[in-house]
Amino acid sequence: MDENRPFSRRQFLLMAGTLLAGTGLARACRLLGRRTGQAHQPRLTRQATEPVDTPTTAPQATETPLPASPIPTATSVATPTPSPTATPLSAAPRVVHVRDSDATKWDFATGWYGDYVDQDVVYQMVDQGVMHLTGTTTRAAAWEALMPNYVPAQRVAIKVNLNNAGSEGDSDNIIDALIQPVNAVIRGLMEIGITESDIWVYDAVRRIPNRFRNGCDFPGLQFSGAWGTNAQSFSATERVSFEPRPGGPSLADQRISNVLASADYLINMPIMKKHGIAYVTLSFKNHFGSIENPAALHDYVEPSSSVYTPEYNPMVDIYKNRHFVGKTVLTIGDGLYGCRPHNYAEPEPWVTFSNQAPNSLFFSKDPVAMDCVMYDFLEAELGVQSGADDYLMLAAQEGLGVFEHRASGASGPEEWYSLIDYVCLDLNQSVKLAAWSRDGRAYLS
Repeated sequence: MDENRPFSRRQFLLMAGTLLAGTGLARACRLLGRRTGQAHQPRLTRQATEPVDTPTTAPQATETPLPASPIPTATSVATPTPSPTATPLSAAPRVVHVRDSDATKWDFATGWYGDYVDQDVVYQMVDQGVMHLTGTTTRAAAWEALMPNYVPAQRVAIKVNLNNAGSEGDSDNIIDALIQPVNAVIRGLMEIGITESDIWVYDAVRRIPNRFRNGCDFPGLQFSGAWGTNAQSFSATERVSFEPRPGGPSLADQRISNVLASADYLINMPIMKKHGIAYVTLSFKNHFGSIENPAALHDYVEPSSSVYTPEYNPMVDIYKNRHFVGKTVLTIGDGLYGCRPHNYAEPEPWVTFSNQAPNSLFFSKDPVAMDCVMYDFLEAELGVQSGADDYLMLAAQEGLGVFEHRASGASGPEEWYSLIDYVCLDLNQSVKLAAWSRDGRAYLS
């Protein structure tokens, strides 16, 4: 632990006057012990960088069509004015993990899992997450800290992961984004004066399912997906350029979603899940849904591919683009159910959460630190194949955030990280830690 920090996590939470970090989920979060003898050995030199203050400049034949609303163009709003993020509470980037076992009540068999999410609980989880992230005591103050220079008529883009939504009538149980965390974000944005019509929820290469839109608590919210009402379009001028290492692949530029190109702020909302190609799909890979042809990049993010190299990953070039790094004010990781085995799976109970859903949300302004923490949970659950975190080491080397994995043998969450300020909150204090299991993994009782 860093003894030079002005105060400890426990002291901070006591001063915040809310919930104690390190009791309920501090006990619960000892679940993250890695399997002994199976720790991932990175193929790159493990490095960590100091966190970078990201300037905060800061959406299908439809069965239920939304009122027509024009897709924004890249020149339809004024160029946003960069503004500094809120002053950090410590030198380490903060990742807040909020858990509430009442968030979901699905039995993993009956109906659609999205019908068994408690919106009121998720509202509280998001409020607590942003307040503890920013060191504030009200929802409005938290969002003002995340977007201090917001002025009326600026647009906010929210990137969700609907990768498994094949149609507006999507009705399977394969994991996709849930509307409940999005509702909670919208409520916070509206509290600081942002209108529903200036908020765009998007996935540029997938359709927006009816059940996702119909669960929205805010009728003026804008949705944009591939095809149909508010169909996605791509900027004629704003593109991601790829810069592979000398002798590496030659990758064509990719056009950026007009929803993102015209936005002033960006909130990234990935799902905590494994992936069959990249091995994990978290904050960085979620932006494959922000560009025109992500399939062209798959070989270059798959560690088992013949063209893959651990010294280059196009996901890092995407995030380095000014529309991503320059506009992102917040990343929220959806671990309400998560997806433990692979990206095309239905939600399953997690061994590391006592055979329950994780019932977790993660909050950070540092995408590298965020992905490291979610990666560690996936690693603790079923293990992650070697090479899955190469992109995180590269991103840290490019100054995009702090790379660190959970310390081996750490007894509790307050000892997991030294470079990342990891805060655990259990909102109902319902989870208790059992002992270490014989295979080296911790688990909950």
